[in-house]
Amino acid sequence: MQLEEQRRAIEYQKKKMETVSARQRLKLGKAAFLNIVKKGFHVDQSPGLCSRLQGR
Repeated sequence: MQLEEQRRAIEYQKKKMETVSARQRLKLGKAAFLNIVKKGFHVDQSPGLCSRLQGR
């Protein structure tokens, strides 16, 4: 019985940490996106290439 309670507690902590991690990842991604938009970078059609917008 005690092992079952420990297992549930561990699963709860794991789920809580996953939620915190997902929330943090979302905030970081949003901040990175807004930073790129703010600086005026433009993503070309070619994957992985970025060029700064100049007078466009």
